[in-house]
Amino acid sequence: MGFSISWCAVREEGADQFLRELGLRPTGETEEFPEAPITVGKLNTGWCVVWYNKYRCPYLNSQELGRLSTSRDVLLCLVEEHVMASSSELWVRGKQLWWLSHEGENGPKGLTVEGNAPDTLPKIRTEMEELQISKGGEHADVDYIFEIPLRVAQSIVGFKHDEDCSHLIGGVFHVMSQGRPTPGLLSRFLGR
Repeated sequence: MGFSISWCAVREEGADQFLRELGLRPTGETEEFPEAPITVGKLNTGWCVVWYNKYRCPYLNSQELGRLSTSRDVLLCLVEEHVMASSSELWVRGKQLWWLSHEGENGPKGLTVEGNAPDTLPKIRTEMEELQISKGGEHADVDYIFEIPLRVAQSIVGFKHDEDCSHLIGGVFHVMSQGRPTPGLLSRFLGR
Protein backbone atom coordinates (compact mmCIF):
# COMPACT_ATOMS: atom_id res chain seq x y z
CA MET A 1 0.00 0.00 0.00
CA GLY A 2 1.23 3.55 0.51
CA PHE A 3 0.08 7.12 0.49
CA SER A 4 -0.93 8.90 -2.71
CA ILE A 5 -2.11 12.28 -1.45
CA SER A 6 -1.91 16.05 -1.63
CA TRP A 7 -2.13 18.31 1.38
CA CYS A 8 -1.87 22.02 1.71
CA ALA A 9 -1.70 24.35 4.67
CA VAL A 10 -2.74 27.94 5.20
CA ARG A 11 -2.54 30.13 8.27
CA GLU A 12 -5.59 29.80 10.52
CA GLU A 13 -6.60 33.45 10.17
CA GLY A 14 -7.19 33.00 6.42
CA ALA A 15 -8.41 29.41 6.49
CA ASP A 16 -12.18 29.99 6.43
CA GLN A 17 -11.99 32.19 3.35
CA PHE A 18 -9.59 29.74 1.68
CA LEU A 19 -12.03 26.87 2.28
CA ARG A 20 -14.88 28.97 0.84
CA GLU A 21 -12.81 29.76 -2.24
CA LEU A 22 -12.27 26.02 -2.73
CA GLY A 23 -16.00 25.41 -2.25
CA LEU A 24 -15.40 23.22 0.82
CA ARG A 25 -18.00 22.84 3.54
CA PRO A 26 -17.94 20.67 6.68
CA THR A 27 -20.24 17.65 6.66
CA GLY A 28 -20.33 17.42 10.45
CA GLU A 29 -18.39 14.14 10.38
CA THR A 30 -14.91 13.72 11.83
CA GLU A 31 -12.14 11.17 11.43
CA GLU A 32 -9.10 10.44 13.56
CA PHE A 33 -7.22 9.61 10.36
CA PRO A 34 -8.22 11.23 7.05
CA GLU A 35 -9.82 8.54 4.92
CA ALA A 36 -12.56 10.63 3.28
CA PRO A 37 -11.70 12.27 -0.05
CA ILE A 38 -11.24 15.72 1.56
CA THR A 39 -10.64 16.54 5.22
CA VAL A 40 -9.45 19.55 7.19
CA GLY A 41 -7.45 19.61 10.40
CA LYS A 42 -6.69 22.68 12.47
CA LEU A 43 -3.31 22.75 14.20
CA ASN A 44 -2.29 24.56 17.36
CA THR A 45 0.72 25.83 15.40
CA GLY A 46 -1.56 28.38 13.72
CA TRP A 47 -1.99 26.43 10.49
CA CYS A 48 -4.95 24.66 8.91
CA VAL A 49 -4.26 21.52 6.83
CA VAL A 50 -6.47 20.52 3.91
CA TRP A 51 -5.91 16.83 3.05
CA TYR A 52 -6.88 15.43 -0.37
CA ASN A 53 -6.78 11.66 -0.75
CA LYS A 54 -5.46 11.96 -4.28
CA TYR A 55 -2.05 12.80 -5.69
CA ARG A 56 -1.92 16.10 -7.62
CA CYS A 57 -5.18 17.66 -6.59
CA PRO A 58 -6.57 19.21 -9.79
CA TYR A 59 -7.55 22.51 -8.18
CA LEU A 60 -4.22 23.08 -6.49
CA ASN A 61 -2.18 23.45 -9.66
CA SER A 62 0.33 26.24 -10.27
CA GLN A 63 -2.21 28.63 -11.81
CA GLU A 64 -4.65 28.22 -8.94
CA LEU A 65 -1.93 28.37 -6.29
CA GLY A 66 -0.77 31.66 -7.76
CA ARG A 67 -4.27 33.06 -7.44
CA LEU A 68 -5.06 31.51 -4.05
CA SER A 69 -1.81 32.78 -2.54
CA THR A 70 -2.31 36.45 -3.41
CA SER A 71 -3.80 37.13 0.02
CA ARG A 72 -2.29 34.27 2.07
CA ASP A 73 0.69 31.94 2.18
CA VAL A 74 -0.05 28.44 0.86
CA LEU A 75 2.22 25.47 1.52
CA LEU A 76 1.59 22.41 -0.67
CA CYS A 77 2.92 18.86 -0.29
CA LEU A 78 2.53 16.03 -2.77
CA VAL A 79 3.21 12.46 -1.67
CA GLU A 80 3.26 9.42 -3.98
CA GLU A 81 4.81 6.56 -2.06
CA HIS A 82 4.28 4.00 -4.84
CA VAL A 83 7.11 5.62 -6.84
CA MET A 84 8.74 7.42 -3.88
CA ALA A 85 7.97 10.91 -5.17
CA SER A 86 7.55 13.82 -2.78
CA SER A 87 7.54 17.57 -3.04
CA SER A 88 6.79 20.66 -1.03
CA GLU A 89 6.43 24.25 -2.11
CA LEU A 90 5.51 27.59 -0.61
CA TRP A 91 3.48 30.23 -2.43
CA VAL A 92 3.51 33.83 -1.20
CA ARG A 93 1.84 36.89 -2.77
CA GLY A 94 0.92 34.96 -5.91
CA LYS A 95 4.39 33.55 -6.57
CA GLN A 96 6.16 30.32 -5.76
CA LEU A 97 8.82 31.21 -3.18
CA TRP A 98 10.47 27.76 -3.18
CA TRP A 99 10.00 24.19 -4.40
CA LEU A 100 11.66 20.96 -3.22
CA SER A 101 11.15 17.73 -5.13
CA HIS A 102 12.38 14.14 -5.01
CA GLU A 103 11.52 11.66 -7.75
CA GLY A 104 12.68 8.32 -6.35
CA GLU A 105 11.67 5.83 -8.99
CA ASN A 106 15.36 5.30 -9.83
CA GLY A 107 16.47 4.98 -6.24
CA PRO A 108 17.26 7.23 -3.30
CA LYS A 109 19.12 10.01 -5.07
CA GLY A 110 18.34 13.42 -6.32
CA LEU A 111 16.71 16.41 -4.73
CA THR A 112 15.61 19.36 -6.84
CA VAL A 113 15.68 22.71 -5.06
CA GLU A 114 14.32 25.85 -6.66
CA GLY A 115 13.90 29.31 -5.20
CA ASN A 116 14.67 30.66 -1.75
CA ALA A 117 14.51 27.45 0.30
CA PRO A 118 13.77 27.63 4.06
CA ASP A 119 16.60 27.84 6.58
CA THR A 120 15.69 24.37 7.86
CA LEU A 121 16.63 22.68 4.56
CA PRO A 122 20.43 22.34 5.05
CA LYS A 123 20.17 20.59 8.43
CA ILE A 124 17.35 18.27 7.32
CA ARG A 125 19.10 17.49 4.04
CA THR A 126 22.38 16.65 5.79
CA GLU A 127 20.62 14.40 8.32
CA MET A 128 18.70 12.47 5.66
CA GLU A 129 21.68 12.14 3.28
CA GLU A 130 23.90 10.87 6.12
CA LEU A 131 21.20 8.42 7.17
CA GLN A 132 20.88 7.22 3.55
CA ILE A 133 24.63 6.57 3.38
CA SER A 134 24.71 4.81 6.76
CA LYS A 135 21.88 2.48 5.68
CA GLY A 136 23.56 1.44 2.42
CA GLY A 137 23.28 4.43 0.12
CA GLU A 138 21.51 3.62 -3.14
CA HIS A 139 21.21 -0.03 -2.06
CA ALA A 140 19.35 0.72 1.18
CA ASP A 141 15.86 -0.65 1.69
CA VAL A 142 14.56 2.84 2.51
CA ASP A 143 14.68 6.08 0.52
CA TYR A 144 15.52 8.74 3.10
CA ILE A 145 15.90 11.47 0.44
CA PHE A 146 12.12 11.13 -0.09
CA GLU A 147 11.69 12.52 3.43
CA ILE A 148 13.50 15.83 2.83
CA PRO A 149 10.65 17.87 1.22
CA LEU A 150 8.17 16.48 3.75
CA ARG A 151 10.33 17.20 6.79
CA VAL A 152 11.00 20.74 5.60
CA ALA A 153 7.23 21.30 5.32
CA GLN A 154 6.82 19.77 8.78
CA SER A 155 9.38 22.19 10.19
CA ILE A 156 7.15 25.07 9.07
CA VAL A 157 3.63 23.77 9.69
CA GLY A 158 4.13 21.10 12.39
CA PHE A 159 2.47 18.34 10.34
CA LYS A 160 3.61 15.26 8.43
CA HIS A 161 1.16 12.93 6.74
CA ASP A 162 2.50 9.67 8.17
CA GLU A 163 3.14 10.67 11.78
CA ASP A 164 0.88 11.17 14.76
CA CYS A 165 0.28 14.88 15.03
CA SER A 166 0.21 16.20 18.57
CA HIS A 167 -0.65 19.62 17.12
CA LEU A 168 -4.02 18.49 15.71
CA ILE A 169 -6.72 20.35 17.66
CA GLY A 170 -9.24 17.90 19.08
CA GLY A 171 -7.31 14.99 17.56
CA VAL A 172 -9.65 14.83 14.55
CA PHE A 173 -9.94 15.86 10.92
CA HIS A 174 -13.23 17.33 9.73
CA VAL A 175 -14.74 15.68 6.67
CA MET A 176 -15.56 18.19 3.95
CA SER A 177 -17.88 18.17 0.99
CA GLN A 178 -17.19 20.15 -2.11
CA GLY A 179 -19.88 22.34 -3.49
CA ARG A 180 -19.88 25.48 -5.50
CA PRO A 181 -16.85 27.69 -4.79
CA THR A 182 -17.16 31.41 -4.20
CA PRO A 183 -18.63 32.83 -7.45
CA GLY A 184 -16.03 33.25 -10.16
CA LEU A 185 -13.42 31.12 -8.43
CA LEU A 186 -12.40 27.72 -9.74
CA SER A 187 -15.58 27.46 -11.80
CA ARG A 188 -13.68 26.85 -15.01
CA PHE A 189 -12.05 23.76 -13.42
CA LEU A 190 -15.18 22.41 -11.81
CA GLY A 191 -17.46 23.06 -14.78
CA ARG A 192 -20.00 25.06 -12.78
